[in-house]
Amino acid sequence: MGRTKNKLTKKELKSFKDLILKKREELLKEIGYLRETAMSSTIKEATGDHSSYSFHMADQGTDSMEREKAFLFASREGHYLDHLNQALARIDSEGYGLCVRCGKLISIERLKAVPITTQCVACKTKSG
Repeated sequence: MGRTKNKLTKKELKSFKDLILKKREELLKEIGYLRETAMSSTIKEATGDHSSYSFHMADQGTDSMEREKAFLFASREGHYLDHLNQALARIDSEGYGLCVRCGKLISIERLKAVPITTQCVACKTKSG
């Protein structure tokens, strides 16, 4: 069964769903690790156990910076998770692979490179 003119085949949709689910699983593991890291730093700060070194401001600043970085990454990863979930919803509603601006099919190559995309290359280029 080949690709129709205005939508992806069921086989293609399944392939992208599998790809997105795999990325989602990996991302959830990463978010768990980031949360664990952030919580570990917060617990160290609360208990006063910043490191095996003496309590210098540099140590406290480094711990705070690492915690802030972990929260920033977790936030960014959370946004990516939202995009993955939206892509899965588009697959279930059979709207996946269609450009939201022009309605044409997004190329398979673009979907493989950016499986959460909602725009074809031409429309993305126009929108900046």
